[in-house]
Amino acid sequence: MAAIPGKHVYYLALQPTPEAAEAALQRLEAVRREHRLTGKPVAAARLHVSLYNLGHFKRPPGPIMDKAVDVVRRVEAAPFTVALNRLGSWGRGEGERPVVLWGEEGVIGVQALYDALHHELVRAGMASRRDPPFEPHMTLAYDRADLPETFVDPVEWPVEEFVLIHAVHGEGKFQVVERFPLEG
Repeated sequence: MAAIPGKHVYYLALQPTPEAAEAALQRLEAVRREHRLTGKPVAAARLHVSLYNLGHFKRPPGPIMDKAVDVVRRVEAAPFTVALNRLGSWGRGEGERPVVLWGEEGVIGVQALYDALHHELVRAGMASRRDPPFEPHMTLAYDRADLPETFVDPVEWPVEEFVLIHAVHGEGKFQVVERFPLEG
């Protein structure tokens, strides 16, 4: 689906440490020439692992986002370490596809946090009871070339918080509007 200019998107995400972001981009650079990747890498400051999409809006929402923030604050989760050790293209067909990092056991904490978020949002009537499919990953670039699944040295970082991001598609705006510390 093409981005609509001015479209306000709010989602919960994990942000890597600056060192982990740099390591992720180094993993991409290491395979770039061999697989003829030409897509521009995502800026290190914008790298993230999406947790939960809270919605797409024509204009910034008011009370509904306030309610979502109040619900999300109720989530209880302990800090954990995330580790992403696979790199490859996702999707099929022509055109640009995401080149992503993902993991196996290294994303158990991410999955548990997602489950806790989904549970609270369902309880508040803000999400469907049906658990949407979720595979934790970090998009590093978009490219037409096909990068087969490649195991890489893990990109790891300690997760001590998650964030609420407001992105405005078509305008290049990306802002952290709230931080939620993990305690436990």
